[in-house]
Amino acid sequence: MYIFEDLIGYIFLASLLGIVLTIIIGPFVYLTIYIRNKREEKAIELNNNLKREFTNRYQLDIMPNNAIIESTEECYEENYYQLNFPHWKFENMNKTKDNRMNNNYIVWEDSYLYIDNYLISFDNPLSLMDCIYHLRNNSVEIKESFYEIEKINKEKSKFEYNNTLLSITDLIRLYSSKPTDFEYYCANIFKKIGFEAVVTPLTNDGGYDIKLLKNNNIFALVECKLFDKTKVGRPLIQKLVGASVTEKANNLIFITTSDFSNEAIEYANATHVQLINGENLIKLSERVYHSDNKNYFDEDSVRLDIQDFLEYIPKDILAICYDNM
Repeated sequence: MYIFEDLIGYIFLASLLGIVLTIIIGPFVYLTIYIRNKREEKAIELNNNLKREFTNRYQLDIMPNNAIIESTEECYEENYYQLNFPHWKFENMNKTKDNRMNNNYIVWEDSYLYIDNYLISFDNPLSLMDCIYHLRNNSVEIKESFYEIEKINKEKSKFEYNNTLLSITDLIRLYSSKPTDFEYYCANIFKKIGFEAVVTPLTNDGGYDIKLLKNNNIFALVECKLFDKTKVGRPLIQKLVGASVTEKANNLIFITTSDFSNEAIEYANATHVQLINGENLIKLSERVYHSDNKNYFDEDSVRLDIQDFLEYIPKDILAICYDNM
């Protein structure tokens, strides 16, 4: 009986102590949360104001939502940027997610843009590069990074090599280790002809590799196949025709370094698909690359794109970055 009464007493004292602590500590906890929320609101408001100031100053339409901008007291001597790449906490040998590990997650490394008196951080490196290209289009000078210089040197070597191409064997030897570069080779041919040529991301295989634009409208879809001796069959051309329905493209072009089967040629004629085999591709490239008034390398036309980031970001994370630009 006494034990029961003592227990009730302890419970009463504990409840009373809890009430007292709530009355005393509660306001401090509430005040702390209130101050923290106000600080966060003020930081968001300041960031939004700086974004508006920045976009107005550099004539940008919009800044990425994931960008955090700060104003510095002094201007940087030159505008430059620093790329850092996201990765999995636990990764496989090819840097993709290791599904054997629990609680695996993406480690986002911020990338930075240093421009005049602004410091801007991006958790998505693709968003940073998109911002940089918009700034450069508005005549803002930003120093090239190591990654850009490396690509410029590679593209310059390819350009010089293209001007001496004599056979399909040369093309296959140059691009067999990375067939996606063959798509850029073909795209560059169309650019020199006068089209805007957009190579589709590796993460989005919609049945075509290049989208040709004229006056901001889709002119044609192009599929490219780096084949040695294998002929392109009808199924691959059917896939390109299927893509035209989705993209509403009136013109279709299929390029290969080899040739086309009889069934593929018959189907292409019936569906009005223009076929360019290896022999005709060499003739076209010779006409483009050996034209006297176009035989120069334009460094300003070289840009880092999603294909280049595959060397530094695993495919599964790169797809997330692309979707969240």
